[in-house]
Amino acid sequence: WNVVTGECEQTLQGHTDWVRSAGFSPGGTKLVSASEDKTLRLWDVATGECEQTLEGHSDVVCSARFSPDGTKLVSCSDDQTLRLWDVATGECEQTLHGHRSSVLSVGFSPDGMKVVSCGGDDLASMFGGDSDNTVRVWNVVTRECEQVLEGHSNQVNSAGFSPDGTKLVSASSDKTLRLWNVATGEC
Repeated sequence: WNVVTGECEQTLQGHTDWVRSAGFSPGGTKLVSASEDKTLRLWDVATGECEQTLEGHSDVVCSARFSPDGTKLVSCSDDQTLRLWDVATGECEQTLHGHRSSVLSVGFSPDGMKVVSCGGDDLASMFGGDSDNTVRVWNVVTRECEQVLEGHSNQVNSAGFSPDGTKLVSASSDKTLRLWNVATGEC
């Protein structure tokens, strides 16, 4: 979309099911899209062409984001995992496990050293299943979960770091936002 005119400049086609999220690379030359067709796609903004299709998740891909330097991607899925990808090769470098239900949103810290993820499943909790209403902070180098932030009473739909990386905000279906201290994990 052209922000000034409101005109559609390109329509990017290739996914075979709903597209759940899209985001620009730091330099604005690439896009990543996450879809219910279980794939991520990397697009060239100038041409509108799909450069790579990344496969590996076994269920709907809910969200994907570029690292601040644009060399990595993080994605999350209804398959309860996060995946770290190398943008240049399209290879999955690591699958991160820890959530007990769908992982709905992911993002990098401003320095690219941490990833935040959040999860939960309204349907699971309605039918007596396991719902994971947590925010998790992962170390990109060690690929370990460093913190599990609990306090929401329903699924956590979105989470992100503050520009200085010292705080996290989470948004939940429990009708609240929570502001977390990254160093202490306290709300």
